[in-house]
Amino acid sequence: MGPLIYCSSRVWGLPIIAGKWRFLFALATVLLGTKLIAQMGSPGHGETQAIALHPSDPDILYAGAAKGFCKTLEGGQDGWPVYGLDTLSPRAIVVSQSNPETVYAGTYEMGVHKSVDGASSWKAINNGLSDLRIRALVMHPQDDQIIYAGTEGNGVFKTVDGGNSWREANSGLLDKVIRALVVDPSAPDTLYAGTWHGVYSTTNGGETWSADPDGVYDVDVRALALDPTNPKIIYAGTRPRGVFRSMDGGKTWTAGAELLGEEIESMAIDPANPSHVYVGTKAGVFLSKDRGDHFESAGLRWSNHAWCLIFDPKTSPPTLYYGGVGGVLKTINEGFWWEVTGPKLR
Repeated sequence: MGPLIYCSSRVWGLPIIAGKWRFLFALATVLLGTKLIAQMGSPGHGETQAIALHPSDPDILYAGAAKGFCKTLEGGQDGWPVYGLDTLSPRAIVVSQSNPETVYAGTYEMGVHKSVDGASSWKAINNGLSDLRIRALVMHPQDDQIIYAGTEGNGVFKTVDGGNSWREANSGLLDKVIRALVVDPSAPDTLYAGTWHGVYSTTNGGETWSADPDGVYDVDVRALALDPTNPKIIYAGTRPRGVFRSMDGGKTWTAGAELLGEEIESMAIDPANPSHVYVGTKAGVFLSKDRGDHFESAGLRWSNHAWCLIFDPKTSPPTLYYGGVGGVLKTINEGFWWEVTGPKLR
């Protein structure tokens, strides 16, 4: 049996399982000028909270799921076998760009774990971590020994030796509940942190942080994304005030669409068309084609969590992966239809 495809028609308001009929639905879309959106019932009850990509092989992906750390060598068609960390539900994953056998996984109650053999075995690396509730991990784009960990209540920690030791990197960070972390690939000492009370930034590798009281301040920031073609363009997804956008590296911010108060949990920007911004919410995935000013449904309206969205720029067109209720799904056509990559990740 081929891959499962989920879509529904906004013309008749009736759910349709596309499956082998997806060509006819695509033809109907052309003839009727109507977009078919994935809005079917959940394909499963698994829950995926993190997805990471292999730096060179598009068929190798990693996922943090309720059943542990999962890895696929075949784009999900091998069943997403578990590679350890059983029941720890990793919430953040980073992979070394120079040595993809080295993988780090952040868990919510057991800190950071490291594998140097492609996830076949793991070691806890929590020396210096006073908070083991890891919400976010980011890696320096040129030095895979430098990693930042965002925690639930003790701010940001930094390692410069691949996790052998950690230290706090919190000076100026008044809010220590870290929801999201991103690093500027063109200036790796510049990072942005999404917190309960806005966006903080650092330009010296976490030595000092600051927040602009006239920017995204005193609002719960759940997700951050940088324009892959211009990292000075930053997006912040909030609860419940929608999307904010900065065009100057966080110095000033503009409020975008509020999405009717939806809680934004994840964001991704199309590397082939950076004006296209995707957000994951409790009511599915939404797409803006004008840098966040307006949004339309991109499907998965059955999903009550969209924990992660990530684009793989190695594929053509770029593949958007979704992680949330139902496991890992993907689309290559703006959510026209979504393909289940394998069995549910319980």
